Amino acid sequence: MSGAGATVASPSSPRRGSQAVDRALSILWLFDEQKETLSIGEISDMLQVHRSTAWRLLGALQRAGLVEPEPTTGRFRLGIAVVSLAGHVLDRFPARAAGRKVLSDLRDELEETVYLGVLDETSVVYIDQASSPHVRHNVDWVGRRQTLDEGVTGALLLAYQSPEIIHEVMHPPAGRQEPQDRLLNERALAEVRDRGYLSRLNDPRSGLIVVSAPVHDHRGDVVAAITATAPQHRADRRRLDEQLAPATVQAATLVSEALGYARG
Repeated sequence: MSGAGATVASPSSPRRGSQAVDRALSILWLFDEQKETLSIGEISDMLQVHRSTAWRLLGALQRAGLVEPEPTTGRFRLGIAVVSLAGHVLDRFPARAAGRKVLSDLRDELEETVYLGVLDETSVVYIDQASSPHVRHNVDWVGRRQTLDEGVTGALLLAYQSPEIIHEVMHPPAGRQEPQDRLLNERALAEVRDRGYLSRLNDPRSGLIVVSAPVHDHRGDVVAAITATAPQHRADRRRLDEQLAPATVQAATLVSEALGYARG
């Protein structure tokens, strides 16, 4: 029961609070590899809110350590608390724990950059990376997301999905723009399953030589992929077929076995 001095919330109060939370969280998704920093004006324009509202939302995120201003420009970037939260999430992926040393060993064997990406509905999220000793400027892909029709890793994972998901990804609803450089069609996806890996001598997106192999869990489902990349000047078709592809497939097999997969 309510006392005489109790405050009764209006029916719209929870909705307003929820909207504020939604808006604040949506700010975090405005940042990506192309937009590592954003100004208050850019954020207010992208959210279609007044600058004062954007300032208030950013203030809440900043107090939580989720965003922070750059000291020199005042533009906002993701805060260190995001790293802490991401660490908790990454630790819950069995494939990452099982694949950490395997990924490092594969990098050492090939002396090329290798990645571990996990399936998330109709996307792939990269959760680990071991960089080539030859790279001068390391580009970290951990945390990046791609749809399954964007690139070699996604196409490899797509090949092992149900016919319904393959059809959904390959035939998106009207209004969604399809990638112009989609790698595979349904027939080619079936060939990937038969071969057991996907390779590209000249990936149209990156210009690199790329090979990706599936990681199975204890049920036999494909839950992740290991991908190796090499620049054109350090590899050719022979190296791809004789070293890069077999080593990547073997690495994926080792992670699969660590997850309890037993090939039937």
